Amino acid sequence: MSDIDRLGINEVVRKALEAINPRKDRSLHVSFDIDALDKLLVPSTGTPVIGGLTVREALCIAEEVAKTGLLKGLDLVEVNPLLGTKDEVEQTVAIAIQVILAFLVRKGWDQ
Repeated sequence: MSDIDRLGINEVVRKALEAINPRKDRSLHVSFDIDALDKLLVPSTGTPVIGGLTVREALCIAEEVAKTGLLKGLDLVEVNPLLGTKDEVEQTVAIAIQVILAFLVRKGWDQ
């Protein structure tokens, strides 16, 4: 989070993608833990974090990965519908769906 605070989410994602695949020639498998988001946003998880990512930051990560065209596998983990109220579960699941869709939809790929 300190890198995100200091550099911004776009730069952190760019650096991460560059570090793991500098030639952009390998497919990507992403395991995204929903508990990386702030617990006020996604309370239905087993390991809630204060001060985690915002929804916008999570979507930015997903969108930047999608733009590479290299995503071949995706896990979204740590959603636990047994934790929290009905509203908290629905909120967590709704955000998880937004994140999944952002990973799977390349902007401009159908144009």
